Amino acid sequence: MKTLEEIFCRQPETLNEALTLLSDEATRGVLLSGGTDLVVQWQAGAVPMPEQVIDLSAVPELKEISAQDGCLRIGACVTHAAIRNHALTREALPALVAACASIGARQIQSRGTLGGNVANASPAGDASPALLVADARVVTASLAGERCIPMNEFLLDYRKIDRHPDELILRFELTPCPQGGIERFCKIGTRGAQAISKVMGACRVVMHGKDIQHMALALGSVAATAIRLPETEKLLAGKTLCEELVDEAEACVLREVHPIADIRSTAEYRRWVSGRIVRGFLESL
Repeated sequence: MKTLEEIFCRQPETLNEALTLLSDEATRGVLLSGGTDLVVQWQAGAVPMPEQVIDLSAVPELKEISAQDGCLRIGACVTHAAIRNHALTREALPALVAACASIGARQIQSRGTLGGNVANASPAGDASPALLVADARVVTASLAGERCIPMNEFLLDYRKIDRHPDELILRFELTPCPQGGIERFCKIGTRGAQAISKVMGACRVVMHGKDIQHMALALGSVAATAIRLPETEKLLAGKTLCEELVDEAEACVLREVHPIADIRSTAEYRRWVSGRIVRGFLESL
C-alpha cells in the first residue's frame, strides 16, 4: 500500500498553474488545501491513497478575504482561524465566525480551510449551515472559465458536490448580514469541544420590533447534506414573535426534517434536537 511519503505532490504557486494541472488527466490529482480531513481519511484507509496530489496552499488567489459588489468573498484556502479573526467576517458573518471557531482545536482551525470543509461534503461539516443562511454562492474555476453555483445546489448528496474534474473551488460569495440583522450558530455534540456534530444549525433574522421581516434557517447532520428549512422560514416570515409562534415553529421543524441515523445519534434524537435548536434561536431574539 502506498504511504503518504510516496504520493507524488505538486504545489502550484499561481491559479493558472493549478488550473493547467487540472486540465490534463496526466497531471490531474486529488486537490488538497489544509489536509485536516483528507490526510486522516487516507491514513485510516477510509478512502484510497491517491497516486498524486495538487497542494493548493501556495496559490495566493485562494487565500483572500474581500468585500466587493455588495458581497463578501472568501477564498477556498482561507483557514477557519483567518475567518474567525478577520474584521470583515466578524462584522458581516457572525454565524460563520462562530462555526469556524467550533471546528476542532486551534491547530486544526489554523490549517483547515473553508473550501476543504465544504468539498469534504460531510453532512456534519460545521460551516455549511452558516453558508446556507448567508445565501452563499460557490465559484468554481477551470481553464474554460468560472461557474457560480448556489450553495444549496452545490451540495448534491452525501460526499458529492457539483465540481467538474478540471475545476477547483475558487471562492465563496456571501451576502453580509444586514444592518440590524441577527445571526446565531448552535452545535450539539458528544462533548463541549472538538466533537463531530450530532446536529448543528444556523439562522439569520431581521426584526422590526417583534415582527420577523426575514428568517433563514439551516441545519446540518440531519440529512445527506446540510439543508435549509423553507417551510419553517415561511411560517415565521412576517409574523410577530410570541410564545405561540415559537411552539408552532418547533412543531414545523419536527414535520420538516427527516434525520439520518448513524453511530453518533439516532434519527429520533436528531429530530427532537432540531426543533429545540430552532426554539433556542427564536427565544434568544
